[in-house]
Amino acid sequence: MASVSALPRAALEWLVGTTRGSILMVGASESYASVLTRAGHSVTVIDPDEKATAQLSAQRFWVHVAVARAEALPFDPSCFSTVLAIQSFHTVDAKRALPQWARALNEGGRVALVYVIRDDSVPWVKKLKGIVQSHLPQAMTSDYGTESVSGLEDSIYFPRIEKTSFRLWVPSTRAQLQESARQAPGAAELPPEELALMLDEIGRLYDRYARAPEPMLLPYQILCWRAQVERVELSSPGKAGQGVTMRW
Repeated sequence: MASVSALPRAALEWLVGTTRGSILMVGASESYASVLTRAGHSVTVIDPDEKATAQLSAQRFWVHVAVARAEALPFDPSCFSTVLAIQSFHTVDAKRALPQWARALNEGGRVALVYVIRDDSVPWVKKLKGIVQSHLPQAMTSDYGTESVSGLEDSIYFPRIEKTSFRLWVPSTRAQLQESARQAPGAAELPPEELALMLDEIGRLYDRYARAPEPMLLPYQILCWRAQVERVELSSPGKAGQGVTMRW
């Protein structure tokens, strides 16, 4: 129920290292690409959505962008120091993608996966979830896609996986919490009086716990995995670049 568009420096350094690298990012996220470039990295972004890549290219012209799938990379071998997937690994066919990623990584390169998940164990967040789900049972279900990481654990190209987590607190005002609920799946179909009731309940919860004028802090965990590539024999490469639109 909040937009988490930046990673703490400690998490970023754990994922991609402290020296400048060449990062392949899976998924056209303008905010995360900006974080990486500000840290001094060379960033290439792939996404199968041509509209999303065109928008990113227009907003951040210094980021290399390719319309491509994670399972069919249009790059020569040993191009990148890190392949980074933030909130996107569950959209990838791991069995097909990971051999491609291993080939694209240079010696000592790594895959890094990130999922940012809300911490529902905090009492006021638990109550917020209860309010929302009493009106919208499918909302705030915590289905983040983290189970997809098992695909990395099964890969022969990345046999040694490290995992860690970081804490993140995201400020949220009363109006922002209510607007997040208004945008939740199914909210648009609620009768106006029920929607108003839900928003009022959220407002009263906020007023009960907030310490004005400071905003409430939504708690998140940043779950991180990284694995260095193992130089095993790779299967024969596909026709890299075929049917791919590049934007530089």
